[in-house]
Amino acid sequence: MLLATVTGRVVATQKSDELRGSNLLLVTALGDDLEPLKDRTYVAVDCVGAGIHDQVLVEEYFALHKQQYKAMSIIAIVEKILQEQ
Repeated sequence: MLLATVTGRVVATQKSDELRGSNLLLVTALGDDLEPLKDRTYVAVDCVGAGIHDQVLVEEYFALHKQQYKAMSIIAIVEKILQEQ
């Protein structure tokens, strides 16, 4: 699982049957300092109704026929992050 921020949307006019009706979002992984990591941007299936600039939890291979697709899914919208100093 990784912590990420939603940075954009992906529009696909043709999708596999399993993805029809799904929103695809661009997510960028966050580092320990909660800053976006360079070269760590992915496309994820939105399972929770996330929006641009939301911080989210993203899981690889969650749902969507694990044996056929290596999908990344947004599984939670993060409301607060508490870091110990």
